[in-house]
Amino acid sequence: MAAYHIQIYDDDPTAALVTQRGLQALLGNEVIVQATTNANEAWLACANGNVDLLIVDPSPYGAAAALIRAVRTYRPYLPILALTAYDTPGLRARMQALGVELYAAKPIELRELAPLVSQALHQVV
Repeated sequence: MAAYHIQIYDDDPTAALVTQRGLQALLGNEVIVQATTNANEAWLACANGNVDLLIVDPSPYGAAAALIRAVRTYRPYLPILALTAYDTPGLRARMQALGVELYAAKPIELRELAPLVSQALHQVV
C-alpha cells in the first residue's frame, strides 16, 4: 500500500516541525508528513494532487483561510484538519463555514492527534 501524504501548514516553524516529526514517528511508514510555514507551498502540494490530508493552523494573522478556500475550490474532497492555539467559538464557526471537517485545539498530545489523522486518512477514497 502506498503511503498517505500529509501536508501541514503552520506559520510557526517550531509548531510545524513538532507536529510533522511527531506524526511521522507515531504513524510510521503509513504516512509521509511534510510541513511548511508558507501557504503558497502548501497550496502547490495540494494542487498537484499529492496530498491526502491538509493540516492547517488558522492563526489570526496567517494565510490559512485563503489556503482553505483555494483547496475547497480545486480539491473539494480533500480532508482538512484545523489545528489551532487560537481556539474560539468564532474560529470554529469560520472553519466550519469554510468546509473544514476536523478541528482540534492546541495544546494537544500527539497521541490524541494521531487517531484524528488516521480517521481522516482512512476516509480518503
